Amino acid sequence: MPRVERVDGAAENVIIRVLSKPMPWPMRTASNDCPHATGAPRVTVLIAAFQAGRYIDEAIESVLAQTFHDFELLIIDDASTDDTSNRVCAHTGDPRVCAITHIRNIGRAASRNHGIDLARGEYIAFLDADDRCESSRLEQQLAYLDSHPEITGVGSWMALIDEQGNRLDDQIYSLPLEPDHVACRMLFECSLAQPAMMVRRYALSSYRYDTDIALAEDYELWARMITTCRFANLAEPLTCYRRHAEQVSVNQLHAQQHVDFDIYGRQLARLGITYDQQDLIRHECVFKRYGRKPVLEHTGAPLDIHYLRWCNAWLSELRAANAQYRIYPEPALSDMLVSCWIFACRKAARNSGWLRVAAEFMRSELRSAIVPFMKRHMKTRLRVRGGLARPD
Repeated sequence: MPRVERVDGAAENVIIRVLSKPMPWPMRTASNDCPHATGAPRVTVLIAAFQAGRYIDEAIESVLAQTFHDFELLIIDDASTDDTSNRVCAHTGDPRVCAITHIRNIGRAASRNHGIDLARGEYIAFLDADDRCESSRLEQQLAYLDSHPEITGVGSWMALIDEQGNRLDDQIYSLPLEPDHVACRMLFECSLAQPAMMVRRYALSSYRYDTDIALAEDYELWARMITTCRFANLAEPLTCYRRHAEQVSVNQLHAQQHVDFDIYGRQLARLGITYDQQDLIRHECVFKRYGRKPVLEHTGAPLDIHYLRWCNAWLSELRAANAQYRIYPEPALSDMLVSCWIFACRKAARNSGWLRVAAEFMRSELRSAIVPFMKRHMKTRLRVRGGLARPD
């Protein structure tokens, strides 16, 4: 029978720590809080789970099969009412596994914060309970962070899988690689994949997931951290992201979009830009490339010459504001804005015709940044195709 230890958790939430046998390193105390303390694992893999009984075995087994072995697997079960807890406890025969069960549900953000407090590794690698990771994930991410001390955290591309765990026709969720591009993309969408991240623990001790945000709390955290931290992504699918009907991103898409608007607004405020709700709706559309609908998804307004003129003024304002406040790195931000401008022209041409769009294109202040952008863009594409796509 596993040994059960009762301790008090955050917000007076009682938890149960389940350990099948004494851990091969000492329990966390003030004397061994240093990442390099004797016996402490180099990596803590953190899984925050809720109602994950259907998939969590696969997630756990993918961690235990890693080619890198010096890790602890910390699983926070946030008061699930299905068989999540029983399935997790079945794996505690492995001394690297530590299971925490909340008696009361405190939410995903608070559960991750709790896990960060309990983690003892120098690095924290995140994984969602319904996903899985490739066997070399920890080894590759650890090697990158060890050789790039200036980088706070590294993610990776993700392969998409279905409910049964089958790869979806080699579909890959790709993300920007270089730290400057990761930071600039954050202005329009989350450029780091939560279940693929490995982050230095000392950095997370200074930041926390916002427990007032129930959705997209990872986007809010990374968008806040990029003002002082640098992140990168590896161009390999080291995590498999599962698509299924029960996941939050499917069931609460509308609510998540409102949270995204709030995160856009926080970043725009740091640039000193005033905006209204219509600006946020259009801002989201500027970078969205899926669907290629010639109308705004929220309002049905046509993406025509009037929308294009707004885009020109908006993107130029973003560039000018950043020149003043220097929050996002250049030339990466200009490259991002030029890319948005080109795509906005393509969308507007479907409603207003290429002749009118071409006239607006030639009048834009962004025109001078197009040639340098194209040169850098082609260089990056050649690196990816040549198999050299690792962030510098």
